[in-house]
Amino acid sequence: MEKLCFGDGEKIGVFDGEKTALCESEPILRYREYAETRTKNDEWKFGGEGARFRGDYDVYDARKREEVSACINGVAWRGEKVVYSFTVNESSGVYCKDVSDPKAREEHILTSSDEEILSLSGGGDVLAVTVRRDGVTSSVGTLDLRNSELKTLTDGDARDANPCFCPLDGRIWFDSAGVGRNAEGEFTGDYAPAALCSFDLVTTEIREEAQAKGDSLVKPKFAENGDLYYIRRPNRPEKHGNLFVDILLFPFRILKAIFGFLQAFVMIFGHTSLSSQTEGGDNPARGKKTDARKLWLDGAMIEADREYKRNARKAKGEAGFIPMSWKLVRRTEKGEETVKNGVCDFALCRDGGIYCTNGRHIFYVKDGKSRKIADAERCLCVATETAAAPEEIFSL
Repeated sequence: MEKLCFGDGEKIGVFDGEKTALCESEPILRYREYAETRTKNDEWKFGGEGARFRGDYDVYDARKREEVSACINGVAWRGEKVVYSFTVNESSGVYCKDVSDPKAREEHILTSSDEEILSLSGGGDVLAVTVRRDGVTSSVGTLDLRNSELKTLTDGDARDANPCFCPLDGRIWFDSAGVGRNAEGEFTGDYAPAALCSFDLVTTEIREEAQAKGDSLVKPKFAENGDLYYIRRPNRPEKHGNLFVDILLFPFRILKAIFGFLQAFVMIFGHTSLSSQTEGGDNPARGKKTDARKLWLDGAMIEADREYKRNARKAKGEAGFIPMSWKLVRRTEKGEETVKNGVCDFALCRDGGIYCTNGRHIFYVKDGKSRKIADAERCLCVATETAAAPEEIFSL
């Protein structure tokens, strides 16, 4: 079987055909060590008599440890090494790791606090990448690993993401979704259904290649025989209603609506937040908690815990938190064919097989048969050596 690399939370995983190994990310480890040191150096501010005098000694526990949020965004092979992109708190970077030698130092490619590097695709010295400069829009581009040169190819009020090189014509394919905004120009939290587009590196022409009414098509990839694979998912999350539960929760939803009206009233006429007065006194951030059960992936919000419990009833021991309505599809001249349900990323192999993940497990699919080859905590990206760019691309 072909070698596989994948991201598992903030670690890099490698499957060599028989066993799986996880590797730490050096920059993420260094960030955690730095955060721990900074926390210890600040202990005197909140743990001494001065803190008692100021009256904020009691909030020391909440500030004792700096929260560090880290995640591997994308992976790609470069020979025997793995190139990976990551985000840790407000910074992002790309490093190259020799997974065969745990003691080897990682090669620094790029770091930035202004740009977030998400997906990686390709092989050799040039990768197709997703670049995000704000929390709403993103662009596709190329990253030359030899000189760390990052070029963005698209722009505009859209989420352009998940680029890949097409071996047939050298174009870069990607998915693109328009940003939903209200009359004031504010982001509504929704995107238009994503369509598959392509970019000509010579003429800079962009054209739409495929779309589906009401569904988003994301993460295009090509097999060596020219077959197109992608993930097809509903543009809006499915609603799994329960009439009995809805009746029981009706009074609470009425109260929530009333509170929302009062919140808006206070914001308009009092220029302050009602919640800041009821949750934590003078500090509006106090009392707030991040809902880790929700996950944003390719412009879609997933209620991870709820989806996992729903899938666990059907998939014994192999359930993931990706909705089953997310389908890995192969498109040929005859039409679409569903390969596997509940997939968030996949990688094509030279032998015709496919590695894919549902977030908690990684599978090898071939000839209609699926076999689990690894477990994970939060696997959102996978890659094989097959995903390489045409050699002529490197000279552009």
